[in-house]
Amino acid sequence: MKHPGKKALIALIAVLLLVGLAAWQLTRSQGNSLAYRTAELKRGDLVVTINATGTVEPEEVIDVGAQVAGRIVSFGKDAKDKTVDYGSLVEAGTVLARIDDSLYAADVAQAEAQLLSNKAGLQKAKADLFRTEQEWKRAQQLGPSQALSQSSYEGYEAAQKTALAQVAVSEASIRQAEAALKRAQRNLGYCTITSPVKGIIVDRRVNIGQTVVASLNAPSLFLLAKDLTRIQVWVAVNEADIGKIHPGQPVTFTVDAFPNETFRGEVGKIRLTAAMTQNVVTYTVEISTDNADGRL
Repeated sequence: MKHPGKKALIALIAVLLLVGLAAWQLTRSQGNSLAYRTAELKRGDLVVTINATGTVEPEEVIDVGAQVAGRIVSFGKDAKDKTVDYGSLVEAGTVLARIDDSLYAADVAQAEAQLLSNKAGLQKAKADLFRTEQEWKRAQQLGPSQALSQSSYEGYEAAQKTALAQVAVSEASIRQAEAALKRAQRNLGYCTITSPVKGIIVDRRVNIGQTVVASLNAPSLFLLAKDLTRIQVWVAVNEADIGKIHPGQPVTFTVDAFPNETFRGEVGKIRLTAAMTQNVVTYTVEISTDNADGRL
């Protein structure tokens, strides 16, 4: 008697065995081909990048203004005998500009004349004092008597005291005249505007013929960079990133003039005053960098 169902079951089992065997062989061959890479466990720094934009600035700049009012009549010369202008290298004491000094020279002459007059007045006061002292001595020898009335006696005494006081007044007027002369001479000297330091002129804000004024709010005439071998980069850092920055951190940056070069510096200062830039709170970070080659 034939059993077709039993034969079909045996055939199905045989197929499943063949499929399982094939799958096992495939898995084994793939497992043998797996490769593992090993590496030594090390502790290192995690580099966090913060992107910000800013400007390149001199490390120290000095505003040079006028201390007296007047009209600019000329500019000075640099070491190459060229008129000082933007980019001129200047030494400490280099003449930057001159103000018309005619009025200030007249003030000096007047102060000198006043001093001479006061000195002459002192000599006269001393002569009067000498005379009145001699008269007072004679009056003291005579005393109030028939030869010298009481009123005359007192008159000689008063004259001596008045002459003594006049000498003191004359001496004070001389000191006052000397102070006025020094002030006039100083103002005359201020007509020559000189560079207070060695540096480079990065901005000239005055022209020949222009009248300048001397006051606390007067604009500067020249802007000098004291040392361009060291410069700063001022960048605006987002408030969310400012906590990740601290002085001494190394920094790399690029500038538009040399887009393919990377420059290095370090964080110098973090200013505590916040600024609002496009509705974002930022803080200015000063980055110091070397500029010995003068490229930046």
